[in-house]
Order: sequence, then C-alpha cells, then structure tokens
Amino acid sequence: MNDARRWVLPLMLLLVALLGGVPPASAAEEGTADDAASVDRVLVVGVPGLVWSDVDATTTPFLWEMAEQGSIGALSVRAARGTTCLLDGWATLGAGNRARFPGPDDGLPPVPLPTVPLPEDVPGPPVPGNTPTDPGTGEEPAEPRVDTSLSYCGLQERIAAVALDDPAATVQRTADDEGTARFGAEPAALGAGVGCAGVSGRAAALAVAAPDVRLDRRVTLPNAPTDLTAFLEECDLSLVTLDQLTLAGTPGQDRTDDGTDPLPRAEGLADIDEAVGRLSGAVAQLPGETLVLLAGISEVNDGRPQLHVGIATGPGFDTGGWLSSASTGRAPYVQLIDLAPTALVALGRDVPASMNGQPLRATADRPALAEAVTDLEHMNVAATVHHRNVGTFFWLLVLVGAATVALGLLVLGVRGGGARLGRVRGAPAALRVLCLAVAALPVATYLAGLVPWERTGSPLTALALAVVGTAGVVTAVALLGPWRRARLGPPLVVLAVTLATLVGDVLTGSTLELNGLLGYSAIVAGRFTGYGNLSFGLLSVSALLLTAAAATALGRRASPGRRRRVVAAVVLGSGLLTVAVIGAPSLGRDFGGVLASLPGFLLLAMLLTGARVTVARLGVILGAAVLAVGSIAVLDWSGPADERSHLGRFVEQVLTGEAVTVVSRKAQANLDILLGSPLAYMLPVALVAAVWLLRPGGPLRSAQGVPPGGLAAADAAVLRAGLVSGALSLALGAAVNDSGVALPATAAALLVPLLIWLAGAPRRDTPGKGEPEPGAADTGPAGGPDRVTVVSRGSTVWNA
Repeated sequence: MNDARRWVLPLMLLLVALLGGVPPASAAEEGTADDAASVDRVLVVGVPGLVWSDVDATTTPFLWEMAEQGSIGALSVRAARGTTCLLDGWATLGAGNRARFPGPDDGLPPVPLPTVPLPEDVPGPPVPGNTPTDPGTGEEPAEPRVDTSLSYCGLQERIAAVALDDPAATVQRTADDEGTARFGAEPAALGAGVGCAGVSGRAAALAVAAPDVRLDRRVTLPNAPTDLTAFLEECDLSLVTLDQLTLAGTPGQDRTDDGTDPLPRAEGLADIDEAVGRLSGAVAQLPGETLVLLAGISEVNDGRPQLHVGIATGPGFDTGGWLSSASTGRAPYVQLIDLAPTALVALGRDVPASMNGQPLRATADRPALAEAVTDLEHMNVAATVHHRNVGTFFWLLVLVGAATVALGLLVLGVRGGGARLGRVRGAPAALRVLCLAVAALPVATYLAGLVPWERTGSPLTALALAVVGTAGVVTAVALLGPWRRARLGPPLVVLAVTLATLVGDVLTGSTLELNGLLGYSAIVAGRFTGYGNLSFGLLSVSALLLTAAAATALGRRASPGRRRRVVAAVVLGSGLLTVAVIGAPSLGRDFGGVLASLPGFLLLAMLLTGARVTVARLGVILGAAVLAVGSIAVLDWSGPADERSHLGRFVEQVLTGEAVTVVSRKAQANLDILLGSPLAYMLPVALVAAVWLLRPGGPLRSAQGVPPGGLAAADAAVLRAGLVSGALSLALGAAVNDSGVALPATAAALLVPLLIWLAGAPRRDTPGKGEPEPGAADTGPAGGPDRVTVVSRGSTVWNA
C-alpha cells in the first residue's frame, strides 16, 4: 500500500464503469420532442411581467385555453444581471445564452434618461426593413415623452419605447457589454440562424437583429385578421412583445413584488389576453404547422425577480404536459435561454455553440390545468421566498457560528480547563446542546423542505419554524439515542443525518435541494438538480469524517496483519460510492465535486494506513481526480446533445473554444463571493475556532497528554486525518466551483460547533478490548512487524 499507483488505476477504472452505467436523467425521466423537429414556422410571444397567478379561466380565457392545449412550465428568465429587465430578456432570448442590455445595474438610485433619442442610437440613412411602422398609417410614429427619473427596469422599458431605431447597433453594443461577453453569448444568434423575422414591438428586435437578417418590423400588432395573418406568414420566425404590464405601474426606487398596481394590472392582462386570442385565431388560419412559444420574458418596473409563465403549443407539445429541458433536468422548470434552441431545432436549423440553452421537451405527467397552475404558483412562492431571504439566513448562520465560538471560549476557557462561566451550574451542558443545535442547522435547511411551507398563508414564517423545528429534532436524536453514551456518538449522529439527508435527497430527485436555504435557487438558475456547491461542502466533510470513523472502528476489530487492508478497503469503497453519487449525470451531476472529493478520499486512505504522503503521490491523486472528471464528462458528452448535463456541455465548450469563457466567469464569481458574500465571514470565525481548539495546548490537543475534555490519542489522530482530508477537498472545491469560499464556509458552519462539542464533552466511554487507556501511548505493534510505532505529542502514527 505504500505505492499509491497500485490502487489508483483500478479505482479509476471501477469509478468510470460505475458512472458510465448510469443513464442521463433526461433520458430516463423525460419524453421526447421528436415531433417538433420540423414545423413550418415559429411564433414567440414575450409578455414582460406575466406570472402564473395572472392566468385564470375567467379573466384570461385565451391564455387559459393555450395552457390547456399545450405544455406549461415555470420559466426562469435569468439573464446576465440579477434582475432581468425588458431589453435583457429579449437579448437573452435571442442569444440562447445569458446576455444583458448595456446600462446601469439594478440597485442603483434613480437615473436620468439620456436625451431622446439616445446619442448612440441616432440612425444614419434609413435601413430598409429596419424602421418600425404603424400598421394603420404606414408611417413612423411620433416618439412619446418619458419620465426622466427612473430606476430598475423602468429605464429599459422607456428606452425600448423611444430609442431602438437602429436595433442592429444596439445588438452590437449588447454583444460588447462585459456581462454578455462573460457568458460567451452572441446576441441575435436566433435571427442569424433563421435569416428572416417578423417583429412586433421595438424590444423584440434585439432577439433577431443580426447583420444581414431581413426584418419586418411593426410598432404594434396588426388589428385586422388578414393583416395579422400576412405578418405571421412573412417569415419562418415571428416575435411579438406584449408590453401592457410595463405601463401598469410607476417605476420607483423601492422594490415591489410585481412592479404594478392591481387595477392597471387587471386592465393590462385583459389587453394581453385579447391579443393572445387574436394571435391564436391567426395561427389557426395559417397553413402547415406552427410552434407557439409564450414566455413571461422579464420583470417590469421595480418588480422583484420571480418565476414566469412558459407555454409551448404545437407539434410535440400538444400533450397537455409539463415543460422541461436538459438545461434544467427537472420538470416543470425551464429557462429563457431554452427558447432559441427550441425554435431553431423546430425549424430544422443548426444550434450554434454559443447557445447554452437546450431545446424544450414535454412530459406527459401533468395534472389537470387548475391543479397544475396552483402548483406553479406555489413553486413561484417557494422560489421568491428563498431568493429574497437567503442572504439574511447566511448572515444569521455566520452570527450564530460566531456566538457559539464566543460562548465556547467563555465556558471552556482558552486551554479547555474551564473558565469562570464554565463553573456556573449547567453552563457546560447548555453549551453542548447549543453546539449540536447549531451543527444541525445546515441539514435542517434541507429537511425543512419536507414541510409544505410555501402553501401556508405566511410562507416565510412557516419556513423559519420548519428550520428551527427540524434542527430541534436532529438535536434530540443526537442527544437521546443510545449513542449518547459514546464520546463521539452525538457528533457522529449529526454528521450521519447530514450525509443521509443529502444522499437520500439526490437519489429521490433533489427535491430538498431546490429552494433550500443552502441549496439552489430556481430564480438564479445556476442549477436545478443534483448537488449545489454549498451542499457539496457539507457532503464532503460528512462523508470523509464518517468514513474515517467507520474505517478505524472496523480496522481495530481486525487482526493486526489485516488492519491496514481493512481500513484501506473501507475508505476506498466509501469513496467510490460517494464520488459515484456526486458525479453521476442522473444524480449529483457535480463536475467540480468529483474533482474535489476524490483526492480527499485518496488522501484519507493514505493517512489512515500510514502511507507516506509525498508531493509525487499528491500529484498522482490530483491526476486521478482529473482523469475521473474527464471520463465522466466525455461519457456524458458522447450521448445525445439535447440530453447532456453541464458536464457534457463543458466538453463541447472545450472543443469549440468556449471553455475559456466558462472558466473566467467562474473565477470572477469566486472573487465576487470572496469580497461580497456573507458566508465569507464564516472563514474568520472558523480560523479563530481552529487556533483555539487545535493548537498545541488547546482544548483538543496537549503537550502533556490529553486534557480533561480532550480526545484519546488514537481518536485524535483519526480526527486530524479526517480534517486534513476534508480541508483538501474543500480547498479544491473552492478553487474549481463558482461558489468559491462559500463552500468551505458552509462546511465550517457544521464542523466548528461539533469541534467545540468535542472539546467540552464529558468522558463516558471506556477503552475497547485490546485498546489502550485514553491518552496513554500505544506501545504495541501497529500494522505488522515491518512497522514501527512512534509516539509524539500524545499521538500515535505509523512510520516506515
């Protein structure tokens, strides 16, 4: 076992075999849209601000009928800025990738609208087909006057109304924008792929106004049925923006839920529904097959981010099912970036490599429409509550962790011998209970998803109560079971509940991850299934520490000659299963997680078996991780293009040269989190705790043996091996994932209170058969006659 190469290669082969035998989630769970591979035309209808609570059989009958006939989903409109406004939405739709209109980010105070028209939008000579006309007069309409004190999305809405006379120039500026370039998006790629587009409304032109694309632009939707039919027949692709909700509120400096007022919103919805009815009637009169995609394309005015309406009708989507795509891997969630690839595939055109979206697909398991719309409304409630409050929870997690460390210092003292507060009756016991409760908080954020808090009248309050309640249950389980008599029992139970929850959840569809406070957000749309980065941090340290404990326990029960082989087999077997769950495209689908977790398990095997850790062997370990990740990604990439997870899409990006953009974006995200995330402040808390607890002479270490509250020497060595391996895994995870330091910070929220518990826990366990007394040096053979035992600072290690 001294030579890591003896077991690294077989391990990699077995891991690739395990992962290669797991089919992609999309192939196993979703239907296909093969029928939609060829249509005569595509109509895209964008309705800024439209959410599922707007759709009703009585007030919006045409929208209701469209949803009844087609497939529906919860649409994330995330673009290249935090809040997607009107022009961001159309630019993102046309790019099939996250883009943004150049301008001030959301969150800025009200800004004045530049002189109308904008200097950079002053048109040169008229461009044939690019100047919008009024269908009634055939002349360019007079430009309206606007409010010059606008904030959030209001500015883009007014720019769309008055300053898009040269959409091709605006598309070019959008392409040059730093945020757009960060995602490698090519604005108006949809138009470039089709070549001709009919556009109703100024803003929609941003989706298609690429060079050499013929545009039939109309300011408003034609009223006469014959004119409307002629407009839809002009090109294979038509885009219509229905902007009535942008006028249903007054932009302001303070956020509102939907950016509108009730009465104007109701009137706007009536106008939108009437337009949808006219469009549906015109589509019915067209020859051939038409695919209609309707999307609530953006927020409006000062509205906060939400999930929006997504409807697809036509060949392949007339099953009355849920929508999904390979970009989400979860029905009924879809993304705005999926619409352009869907349109191109439906028209039989090639999808450019710059598009990160994936074609929409329809499933057949949707309930009755009334129930389905109610479910979609609740999904939006869960998503918005999560999105608007997760930052506050991060701060609370940091403050609770800091308070726990401070109380630990006051109760246990700097050296663990006890402080003045520690002599208060009940204080040490109360500290231990607090530590377990704080350590249970991370897993409680997932278990709270078992409670339907989003269906209550006060979802935020219900969520808070669910988190606190489940944390209390986990704490009670840790304290009241038979394992409470063992010194390591309660902390191991918290780790076991955390690991079991995360593994069980991903095996059953990742329902607890989505919109969990430490999971991922459907609004942010970074991930919809598998393991999020923060979850990986918790999973990694839990699996490594539990594996170290299990391997050590089984090794102590084995004969001396078999001890090292048993320990190695347990660690490597556990590592194989853990990495397989993390990396399988149908389960964890975590690209960076495989790269970060595998070295942790390999290092743990070396530390627990006494193998000497060298730079060369660490290189072998890291190379093995890269090999495993590459093999998984290539296997995923080799499948159908519309079923690839982000692992396979990354391989495609490497082949097309887009990978540099992805890597640079992740690096920028790492830096942003380091400088701006509340979780970054958990790292100083963890550093203070580590210096206090783990330094020589600290509560968990001593130069003169084991202090009253410390661990036995053998157990301390195992703990250090687990912590060192976990540190390697977390460091790699922070480097390769876009969550950066938030990943190890989340793991610290679990580990720090457990270490404080260990420092203050009473000693109740007795040595097992053949084991030394706690704190005593082990002078017996350890691992065979060819090994020598060295005792240093109360720790027993193997040495050649």
